[in-house]
Amino acid sequence: MKPERDDYGLVDILDRLLNKGVILNADLIITVAGIPLVGLSLKAALASIETMLDYGMLEAWDRETREWYKKQFEESNVPLMRDEMARYTTFGYIWYSQGMISSWRPGFWYITNKRLLLWRRMPYDTLFEAPLENIGKISVRKMNEFGWEREEINLQFQDEIARIRVSNLVEFEGAIRKAMRDPEIEIARS
Repeated sequence: MKPERDDYGLVDILDRLLNKGVILNADLIITVAGIPLVGLSLKAALASIETMLDYGMLEAWDRETREWYKKQFEESNVPLMRDEMARYTTFGYIWYSQGMISSWRPGFWYITNKRLLLWRRMPYDTLFEAPLENIGKISVRKMNEFGWEREEINLQFQDEIARIRVSNLVEFEGAIRKAMRDPEIEIARS
């Protein structure tokens, strides 16, 4: 008669661990010369999240996580007004200058049927918005910064100019023109 022995491999151990789980409840006391120095009480459960939820563990964590992701998804939507539709979207920047702080702020440009909007997804913020009818003049300028020549769009409003950079300048300019449907708008290149 030969003894029978089951050979368990790593796959079997992981399968058992994920499907059934393991609960460890251990108390450990370290002594030197009969004098207890360190005590350790260890209680642990090791299993897949699905298994832990089946056994009633981590329910509050699961509920809070799902609520957080739902809230993040709801907030990540672009804040469009009623009867507003996005007609063109692209990644780009706007020049921000407030006191000593000056920088290009990144986000997604949305040209809608009513306004021009720069939306940053993380953290959620509207960096720029302007009704299309307030745009007075559009000009494209070549700028030399740090040895690089780049084109940027300048949008003229009543009392300010917005400096914009986008990946496809020609498409962006055409989308603004199309959204405005105003043949008298002056578009100048310099």
